[in-house]
Amino acid sequence: MRIALAHNLRRGDDEGQRGFTSGAEVDELLQSMGLLGHHPVPVEVGGTLDETLDLLRTARPDLVFNLAEGWAGPWRQSFHPALYERLGLPYTGSGPAALGLALDKHLTKLVLSARHIPTPGWVFADDATDLPPLEHLRYPVIVKPNFESCSKGIGPHSLADTARTARALLLETLRDYPAGVLVEEYVPGRDITVPYFTAAGGALTPAETTMPATRAPGGLFDYTLKQDPARWSHLRVPAPLPAALADRARALTRTAVRALGLRDFARADFRLSPDGALHLLEVNGLPGLPAGGASHRAAVLAGLDPATGLAGAVITSAAARLRLPAPPPRPR
Repeated sequence: MRIALAHNLRRGDDEGQRGFTSGAEVDELLQSMGLLGHHPVPVEVGGTLDETLDLLRTARPDLVFNLAEGWAGPWRQSFHPALYERLGLPYTGSGPAALGLALDKHLTKLVLSARHIPTPGWVFADDATDLPPLEHLRYPVIVKPNFESCSKGIGPHSLADTARTARALLLETLRDYPAGVLVEEYVPGRDITVPYFTAAGGALTPAETTMPATRAPGGLFDYTLKQDPARWSHLRVPAPLPAALADRARALTRTAVRALGLRDFARADFRLSPDGALHLLEVNGLPGLPAGGASHRAAVLAGLDPATGLAGAVITSAAARLRLPAPPPRPR
């Protein structure tokens, strides 16, 4: 198949490029698709709409491998899938509604709670003149943008020990992120993530990030830490968990992915509190796929090829769902 790898290319380290795809990841995926017998075409969608339309039409893809983050706003991840649908182009991954829902932490937590999936207590605010009460929350709390990814807007300053401090921090954060802010009960403990790939059996083995700040009391796996080049050296796959707890993390991930309507691939992020309880923080509907990351290492443990497994799993799942033909065997 001709496959257009649609992505926003990361060209710098500023927060405005949160979640964008690195050049190394683009090259890895293009190579993987080639090894699988496909004809990949990189399509960088960071330009104007007319430029993106021209690139997609020139690529003439049988399938769009979607990693496009979009530029700004609560519905940024939904834009490109909606565009593919308007153009009649089949694509990998989740649809516009599911991506919009997963990016909205408040709505995600409402869905999770309705399915009896444990998630920390929270309050949502989007109007500085009509703030909700905060006194009923358990403190400390973390104050964070509702619609951002990669921990943008989260740092050591984001914790509040009292309702008064939380209110002041909420007002400050609303000025920077007026679309909405979440005030969430902070759960100390370990950072557990569960990659999800439909074609690899669903929820894979849990991973753990063990960077020093996440182990310290009150520590946060914040935006700065997530940009640290050494972060992969602090990744443990599989996470050292009792079998029953790992199974529960996978079961909760499967339930959350189904509840949110996500397709082909996703990732669930948990906090494991000192009492052994899992708390689902959010589900990423458009996770990155870098070599050496949690998804890649968990996929290899599941038996997927290290060089082609991630791309192959996403394409296989999408092709089956869309009833696309399989590529011919690659000549040896």
